[in-house]
Amino acid sequence: MRIDDNVLNHIIGETDARALWITLEQLYARKAENNKIFLIKQLLALKYIDGTSMTDHLNNFQGIMNQLSVMGIKFDEEIQGLLLLGSLLDSWEILRTSLSNSAPNDVISMDLPRVVF
Repeated sequence: MRIDDNVLNHIIGETDARALWITLEQLYARKAENNKIFLIKQLLALKYIDGTSMTDHLNNFQGIMNQLSVMGIKFDEEIQGLLLLGSLLDSWEILRTSLSNSAPNDVISMDLPRVVF
């Protein structure tokens, strides 16, 4: 087994397995937190690019949501719907308005009727 030099620098002084394990857990827990931040930044920066495949955009959105969910960050249906609609360009305003107006009880959901793009 090979240990990367930047990890080795953190564990070189450990003398027992328990202390080594705790140190490794702390190192990789920080990386998981950084991954959460990275994914949240990706989600907030995600914007549909006019002329590209809407299916690809939806897949990118859902992929980020799935990764966050695995890490314990879950958004309810309304927040997911709002984030997705917010990722669309201003040229999609009519669709956003239509979906918002047709939402039962004014609650946007990922379960709205399917729209063919």
